[in-house]
Amino acid sequence: MDEIRQFIQFKLGLHDYAVEMNCIREIIKPVKVTQLLGAPAYIQGIAKVRDGVVTIVDLRKKFNIVPTDEGEPRIMIFESNSETEKIGLWVDDVVEIVESNSIEPIPSIIHRGSIKEILKLNDAIIPVMDIDKLFSNDILDWLGSDIELVDNSTLA
Repeated sequence: MDEIRQFIQFKLGLHDYAVEMNCIREIIKPVKVTQLLGAPAYIQGIAKVRDGVVTIVDLRKKFNIVPTDEGEPRIMIFESNSETEKIGLWVDDVVEIVESNSIEPIPSIIHRGSIKEILKLNDAIIPVMDIDKLFSNDILDWLGSDIELVDNSTLA
């Protein structure tokens, strides 16, 4: 039997997604965000969180997802190997923590860019985002950063 893993289920627009819980540093309420000149539209800007600066990314803009007024917006801040550079993902709502071992690989017909697997729940299927791939290309390139997200395979 497969190992039970923990996920954070969240909403972008009207749809549910998940990320592995071990890649999340913290979840906070929205904070004041300072826009950055020349940033791509999906980079909301930077925010002061405790003593650090977090770059806030809005995947709704990146993937053309219509925002919703339902739920309570949150910022999920991801673990990284750098204390000075953090990335936060703006989401429309954090639904719950899900524990499951019912996980399927994504069908080969689906583009493997940002989704790494499918979480099967009793009444739903939820795409699990591949945070390393999601943040490894254009966002980090734009930041001009050598930031490395924590390798989740070593955290298990």
